[in-house]
Amino acid sequence: MDHNNISYYKAFFYTPSLWSGELDGLLQFVFPKISFDNLEMGTIPSQVRFGHKIEHIFLMLIQHSRQYQVIAHNIPITKEKVSLGEIDFILQDIDNQKYVHIELTYKFYVIYGNAKPIGRQLLGPNLRDSFHAKKERIKNHQIPLLKTSEAISVLERFNIKTSELVHQVCFKSQLFIPFTGPNLDLAPFNSNCISGRWIPFQEFRSRYFFGHRYYLPSKLEWLLDPHNGVDWVSHNDILDMISSGLENKNSPLIWMKLSDISMEKLFIVWW
Repeated sequence: MDHNNISYYKAFFYTPSLWSGELDGLLQFVFPKISFDNLEMGTIPSQVRFGHKIEHIFLMLIQHSRQYQVIAHNIPITKEKVSLGEIDFILQDIDNQKYVHIELTYKFYVIYGNAKPIGRQLLGPNLRDSFHAKKERIKNHQIPLLKTSEAISVLERFNIKTSELVHQVCFKSQLFIPFTGPNLDLAPFNSNCISGRWIPFQEFRSRYFFGHRYYLPSKLEWLLDPHNGVDWVSHNDILDMISSGLENKNSPLIWMKLSDISMEKLFIVWW
């Protein structure tokens, strides 16, 4: 896989925000315009976890924007050598000189169950995380972190007062709806975030899926839309490729090819 590929930066950039404006006190960051013509972005680090790859992509894109300057990123906040957390990004708007604190999140959620409000139906594909828990952590931990005396003294090094900061989230997401099911009303979430479907492993082993071709993307390729430039395999082969992950309670994302022009993303869930 080519970590130098501009398509990952584009895929991140064009992934919709999970909501517009404000949701439960969290204001969505609006990305500045970026021209991808002749844009050289450099290599995405390969030996770091997915979240750090996303931070690298965000950093590179913002550095290519004309609207913001990156003041600091990944700033650890510690108290007596114990980590309290870290600040994702501090940006400065070049026009009005205002400082913006950004919490960056990129999540893949399956929509499951019928809990109300719908935010409680957005679950990680392994059921280990949820939108509700993430939102609460940002509200109750990440943003208040900047009001601690430890954070205040760190920000002073950049000549920034906590009171000058505008708090925003860059919360992008790909949502996966049940393979068979009614159309969902996702409000207040952005229905353009729907990127594919999910299905339990037992159902994926049914006859309907035998004749199609499949591809198992790397985690970074989860960003991308399915395309023809990969080596497709049979249903039998994909079952072999995903079985050990499923046994370890890791739900894989795969691409399913119905025809040369029809491909879709599919989470195969273990639960």
